[in-house]
Amino acid sequence: MFALGLTPLNSSTQAAELAIVMDDIGHSLPRAARVMQLPGVFTVGLLPFAPNTEEIARLAHAAGKEVILHLPMQSRSTREDENEDGTLTLDMPADKFVDILDAALRAVPYCVGINNHTGSLLTEHREPMVRLMRHIRRRGLFFLDSRTSPNTLAYTVAQEWQVPAAKRDVFLDHHLARESIEAEFKRALSIARKNGHAVLIAHPHRMSLDFLKTAMANLPGDVRLIALSELTSRRRPTMFARLENPRFLRKLPVL
Repeated sequence: MFALGLTPLNSSTQAAELAIVMDDIGHSLPRAARVMQLPGVFTVGLLPFAPNTEEIARLAHAAGKEVILHLPMQSRSTREDENEDGTLTLDMPADKFVDILDAALRAVPYCVGINNHTGSLLTEHREPMVRLMRHIRRRGLFFLDSRTSPNTLAYTVAQEWQVPAAKRDVFLDHHLARESIEAEFKRALSIARKNGHAVLIAHPHRMSLDFLKTAMANLPGDVRLIALSELTSRRRPTMFARLENPRFLRKLPVL
């Protein structure tokens, strides 16, 4: 068994927090069933128009797992004709953008937040991010910036619009090798210990699930698993206080 670097707790030490998000769920029921068997707290990111999304959302909710919408957005590496169904694009008219967003939210029961699926192009542009955050704020949801581009504006715009938000710290399985996955998990633990929390995104690859089954069951005592909403909800009191201020509302752009 691998060692995760256990650090003993003492009375003055507060556990670091790790939010694990399992993304790209919705296509395979057997793979989703394996995800639900992972021990501990985590969040499930569901693709809105995948064939089994609705059923998996209900299974996740019944299992006590938090559900978010894993929203497809335009990337730099994909041609327009290769986009997944329901992908938000840069040249999309505002009314179509909102219609697709609404349809995506309807497709994911029990959704409490949104994160971007791909989006290395769209998240770099302010106008669509403002449009997105404006809609998220109205719905009372939170946002996770998956940070698929180093130039993403999504988290910054979410903060400007007082949308409860977080940003991804680590991709567990960008490289599907056991050594790489273990190293990335250890890096997430290190970030959590340094900053108080970390957000790790993983995907339902067999190797990732095998690793997480063991790692989550043997988490060091100075780290605890949390739902993503637990991290983002700490920004809600400030958001509501500012939204109730008419002077603040007048400053917000309308798109």
